[in-house]
Amino acid sequence: MSDRRAYLLMLVSVAVIWLLAVRWSGLPPLTLPSPVKVGEVLWDERSAMLEGTLSTLFTALLGYALANLIALSLAIGSVYIRWLEAFSTPWVVVLKNIPFVALASLLIITMGSSLLPRLIIVVLVCFHPLLANLNQGLKAADRVLIDRMRTLDGSRWEIFRYVLWPSALPYYLAAHEIAFTTSIVGAIVAEWFLSRQGLGHILVQGMTEYRGDRIYAATLISSVLSFGAYWICRATGRHLTRWQRA
Repeated sequence: MSDRRAYLLMLVSVAVIWLLAVRWSGLPPLTLPSPVKVGEVLWDERSAMLEGTLSTLFTALLGYALANLIALSLAIGSVYIRWLEAFSTPWVVVLKNIPFVALASLLIITMGSSLLPRLIIVVLVCFHPLLANLNQGLKAADRVLIDRMRTLDGSRWEIFRYVLWPSALPYYLAAHEIAFTTSIVGAIVAEWFLSRQGLGHILVQGMTEYRGDRIYAATLISSVLSFGAYWICRATGRHLTRWQRA
């Protein structure tokens, strides 16, 4: 089965399951609104939904770009500075395992509800898979090719460009499929705790006002964003690694 048919089947299955659940579960519309009601909310509140979506996307993309910059710097730096990986690993492990609730509380106390604490959370969510995969890919480079490049007086840049980076690229692209989609989730979680805008804030409003239709509408938008991020990563990965398939 092709990917397109699989995704189409998934969408149809979700719609059918949702309609059956609305009809046969016996749950009130407040708890389980119908797809029609959710569609009406998306249209009636389209300005607020669009504003929240753009805010979430801005936070996710900016945090994701910063996470990539930090991960690339540490991974590539560790290739040429031997002690850098040993020094940074304990910090990475500690930061990765800090509970988001505790971290959000600390950030609220120290920085308030500005953009910076939201970016910090997105960076921490995305950073680890990028760095781990990059390190793995760089270490998987063929040592024989590296020795031959050195024998031929290849520079550090040439060794990195022709041996190390092609080895790390598939690992790096695989990390994007996880990290890019997670950046959307991280931005929404950050907005839940730290912001009065974005899809996270819309979800909080829906809960406080007992608006299940608004919650489902915001959830549907976030799912579409995450799916779009995943699809972009898959398409980009196939394009950049077509030389491997050839």
